[in-house]
Amino acid sequence: VSGYRVRWSTSEKFVNFKTVGVSLKKKSAKATLRKLKASGRHYIQVSTYKVVKGKKYYSAWSKRMSVK
Repeated sequence: VSGYRVRWSTSEKFVNFKTVGVSLKKKSAKATLRKLKASGRHYIQVSTYKVVKGKKYYSAWSKRMSVK
């Protein structure tokens, strides 16, 4: 695995979502999600990617997780 990508939305079906990539070039990998609304639920999914000869190959998205 070369890195992760994280997407989040306030919609269960991810109609409007934002995505952030996390590289594993450092010892620890973390992502900070900013500008989230204080009320309501947020839904998050994670996917991995691997770089082979300069091309990124992505895995499927994980199951949807909800955070309040």
